[in-house]
Amino acid sequence: MSATDMKIEQAALDWLVRVNDPAFDQWDAWEAWLAADARHAETYWRLAEAEGEAVEALKSAPPRRAAPVIRRGVQFPLPRRAVMAAAVGALAVGLGWIGWTQTPRPWSVETAPGEQRTVSLADGSKITLDGGTRLSMDRRKPREVTLEGGRALFDVVHDDARPFIVGVGEAILTDLGTVFDVTHLQNGARVAVSEGSVRVDARGDTATLNPGDSVVASPRGLERRPVDIEAVDDWREGRLSWNGERLDVVAQDLARALNRPIRIAPALAGRSFSGSLNIGPDARDQRERIALLLGVTVIEDGEGWRLEP
Repeated sequence: MSATDMKIEQAALDWLVRVNDPAFDQWDAWEAWLAADARHAETYWRLAEAEGEAVEALKSAPPRRAAPVIRRGVQFPLPRRAVMAAAVGALAVGLGWIGWTQTPRPWSVETAPGEQRTVSLADGSKITLDGGTRLSMDRRKPREVTLEGGRALFDVVHDDARPFIVGVGEAILTDLGTVFDVTHLQNGARVAVSEGSVRVDARGDTATLNPGDSVVASPRGLERRPVDIEAVDDWREGRLSWNGERLDVVAQDLARALNRPIRIAPALAGRSFSGSLNIGPDARDQRERIALLLGVTVIEDGEGWRLEP
């Protein structure tokens, strides 16, 4: 091992110990160190995995027998009470260390309405957040993400040994080597794949999506439909595209893009729509264009917009 590699490993060990401290709060500095050199992240996560394996080994290891006391060459076993006290103490220390090293290290990323942000993860994966979006993660489980609201595009570095998992509502998405778009809906989730594949598990149903596949997971089940691969990330350029999408889902996309509540009449909710719309800064102009595009009446009330037949 070179002197540079030794320095990196020592620094990684130092960060690992510090991150395990419940009082640790230097997350920005930790992220900057990981991003500064690919070897930093590789070394850190290798040591973190070794630590995790050690924790599992400690949990499953059989209890060690107490050592006897030796006096003048004669061995006397420790008194029963002393043995019990030592065992309880060792167990408490072991369980305490396990709990300490496995304590979640949560963090979240949130964007304001109209803001977009790209987050780079230690393994090279990237997540682009749309406006009004919130992600939660655990620094001890860097390949598990929860989309709590909004929309995000995932560009994932595939790893057979460590699948990338996204939780959204009641759905669990597992990366199979992928670029995919995920939207948190009021009653479920929407997933569209432009590269690779994703497994979707929701409410007992399972579907594997390939490029050009999209699915809405809702109380109605998994509703599949095709999607234009080139249009999967159009929202990053301010353009919304739909292909056979339900109007209640279209309304949610518009509400997030325009940062205003948009409700839809029950009679319109199940109607399907195909088309696209460029989102501009003039809300009044958008209102008229939406009415023409969707073939609806857009009513402005004190709570936002309401789409009526």
